[in-house]
Amino acid sequence: MAQISRFKRFRLLKNKHKYLIRLLGLPGVVDRAGNERRLPTQKAMALLAMIAVVADGGLRRERAAAMLWSRSPETQARTNLRQALSGLRAAFDGEDVVTSASGVLRLNPDLASTDTGMIAGGTIDPDADLSAIGGPFLDGLSINEPPFEEWLSTERAAQARSLRDALFDTGSAALSAGDAARALQAAERILMLDPYEEAGLALCLRAHAAKGERSRIQLRFDEFEGLLQRELDIGIGPDLTALKTRLLCTATAPSTKPTPMNVPGVLVMPFRTLSDEPDHRYFAEGLAEDVIAQLSKFSTLAVVTHSPGPETDRPGDDVAAAAAIGADYLLTGSLRWSGDRMRLAVELIETASRSVKWAERLDRHSSDLFALQDDLSRFLVGAIPYRIEDEVAEKAQAKPAEELQAFDLMIMGKRLRDTISLDGNLRARTLLEQAVDRDQGLARSHMYLSDSYVVENWFAPLDAEGREKALYHARRAVALDPKDVHIQDHLGFALLTMGQWDAAEAQISNALSMAENEIESMSWCGYALLLLGQHQQAGEIIETVAQRRTTLPPTFEWILGQLYAFQGRDAEVVQTLNGASLLNSIGLAFRAGSQARLGMTDDARFTLAEFRAAREEDQRLAGLPVDSATVSAALEGFRTMWRRTEDWGHIADGLRMAGLPD
Repeated sequence: MAQISRFKRFRLLKNKHKYLIRLLGLPGVVDRAGNERRLPTQKAMALLAMIAVVADGGLRRERAAAMLWSRSPETQARTNLRQALSGLRAAFDGEDVVTSASGVLRLNPDLASTDTGMIAGGTIDPDADLSAIGGPFLDGLSINEPPFEEWLSTERAAQARSLRDALFDTGSAALSAGDAARALQAAERILMLDPYEEAGLALCLRAHAAKGERSRIQLRFDEFEGLLQRELDIGIGPDLTALKTRLLCTATAPSTKPTPMNVPGVLVMPFRTLSDEPDHRYFAEGLAEDVIAQLSKFSTLAVVTHSPGPETDRPGDDVAAAAAIGADYLLTGSLRWSGDRMRLAVELIETASRSVKWAERLDRHSSDLFALQDDLSRFLVGAIPYRIEDEVAEKAQAKPAEELQAFDLMIMGKRLRDTISLDGNLRARTLLEQAVDRDQGLARSHMYLSDSYVVENWFAPLDAEGREKALYHARRAVALDPKDVHIQDHLGFALLTMGQWDAAEAQISNALSMAENEIESMSWCGYALLLLGQHQQAGEIIETVAQRRTTLPPTFEWILGQLYAFQGRDAEVVQTLNGASLLNSIGLAFRAGSQARLGMTDDARFTLAEFRAAREEDQRLAGLPVDSATVSAALEGFRTMWRRTEDWGHIADGLRMAGLPD
């Protein structure tokens, strides 16, 4: 799937030549039939790009040699240039796509064209899907030659401006023609490529106004303003402010407010105590207040308030009271004391069916009531949201497709995301894209949609378009709900996908400062630090979650097992990465390595066979060549996950010990 998307944008431009040279986004060459032409080296691609974008005067051979082989003697540089040109000719089956006359290299206009030239010439296909047009110039290409890198930096900025202008002109023309949807598509593409581009926002606001979406005008303006303030510490320009005000005054079509997020409501009743001790009554009241305060921070549920009255304050009427004020769930409980020993019995009840969805009995011994209150509130807050999410997902799956709301689709997508498998996340993406389409203002939908790209990148490295979407939707989520710690930690993962290690580490530190009792977010922050090579800090966080967890999906054991592997605790890896917590080929790779280190030879070989089968399925789903016969073929896709080469090497060494050759 990822392999196909790399070439998608070439079908979006009307190419009349035999070859189209892709310079925006992941560089490459495709022929008219859509087949990729493999160039022999990165420098061959760089040379072709330089020749393709120069003015009519062409590129002089001595300049090409000096830029691409700046560290070589002049004679050797010329030889290298001749070899590169020969390699290019071979890649085009002997055709002279590059011509040479009087020491000047030119692109043969009868055989080849470029996406940069077509966009600059205003020949974007009127029927093209603008969401896939363009990308960073020569994205990912680096040959460590200072003259070339200097040229690349300048050219990349120039091409970004040219692409922005082409998209802006296309969007403006669409507005003039009454096609607001296409104008919005152009604006969204500009903002995906550069989220700080004011021209993109201006076009976006005008498109929403043309569609009569007054509420979206204010929403997008507020998102952009917040992004500039947080990321760049600057204010929004006065021209944009004036445009927003004018559009709000003139847009007269009916408002299309986002669908309200129909999150489940939970009522927390005061816990009953059978003790006459004033301290025990205060404890029960304080515990309920702590639980309410912490649950209020979750965006996937709403805490319903309740003021007892004569009709709903009688014993046994708790469920009726909750239902009467619109709560979907009721948390109730009782406390018993015997000296400094305490027993808490709690129930989570669905009000519509009056059925108990979760019940727990906790025995504690403590003379410090404040420490005990913190312990119990952490336990309850760690369990309730995930129990309710599971209930919502089960109900949503039983609904007809036409009745699904954005929140239902988001929760179903999250459940598939929690498989941490390539197949699950590709299926999750379909649901999450529908959720975003139905309600652009639901922050968690953007977050999980971004996450579907992040997880895909672990198994099959994304192209530039996929990485851009991961970061774009992560930033949209933050703009919509900056107080949601799960959204904050996910932005860190999107930055990891972009290879922005330092920025990701800073973002994860920010999320940790907000996490408090949200142990699922804490566990993912710990995993991000593990990917960043911060093993000690990751261990402290993950083991803290292990002590406090109540209800978490199997992803936590998957994270914990990987931590144990880097700590050299192989017996615990084998015990933890087992059954449901294996999840995917990554878990199998760690388990096989630990079994081999423990001398469990037969078990390691069996797990290795499972790893190879799972890895080959990943490769099939990603459209990659299916090959798991060697460490490099099977494990290469995971290399970009880990900041430190030695961490990836630890996994590779384990597979070698299990019997997989280099």
